[in-house]
Amino acid sequence: MHFLLLALLVSSAFGYVFDCLDKCECDTDDEVVHCHNGERTQLALPAGQRLRGFPVIGMTYNNIINLPDEKLLLNKFPDLKVIDVERNPNFNCSSLSQYNDVKIISDCHKNISEIARVPRIFRPTRDCDFSCQAEKHYQALHKYVLHLWSILKHKYDNFNLDDTLRELQEFFKMVANRVNQMGTKIQVTLKEKLADDDADADAPLTTPKPDAELTPMPELQEVNGN
Repeated sequence: MHFLLLALLVSSAFGYVFDCLDKCECDTDDEVVHCHNGERTQLALPAGQRLRGFPVIGMTYNNIINLPDEKLLLNKFPDLKVIDVERNPNFNCSSLSQYNDVKIISDCHKNISEIARVPRIFRPTRDCDFSCQAEKHYQALHKYVLHLWSILKHKYDNFNLDDTLRELQEFFKMVANRVNQMGTKIQVTLKEKLADDDADADAPLTTPKPDAELTPMPELQEVNGN
């Protein structure tokens, strides 16, 4: 019961995720479009209206060859700052020079970083129901987003910090702080709920240790411009 309570608290505290584009996941809390683990050969563009409010698109572990040109990307995704196409083995590396305002993270020129697959939502099991599976998947999405800043620093190790990268640095700091604040809030709420349950049952007035706690996210290290 305590684990189910934690799952419900987590799912209600972290924003809203909806299906978008070609079976991607648009996360309104982290402001990231997740299009991982597929056989995509191209980035699907929004039909009709623009898709605002998403600075990051993650497209790891696909088969992307070319991305739309930068002008079209910014027309369809006005807030876009970075696209991650790591682990797309056939990506056209010669196209990177065409992108100035949008940062493209790739494996080109043997510039390869550590990045794991983002797991999908698995079928509910006896030990982990749908809420549990959704929570595990959502936490994996958070982990990917927080790892992206480390990847960016690795890819652009000796860059001058331009306006786009400054904005991205602030964006990732904001995400990390928000996740930590949500984690603290969830733990406090869970402890209060467990204490109330014990009080109702005439149990000793002590605060029980919750079944699970969220590990605080690490502090993000800033990059200084040259």
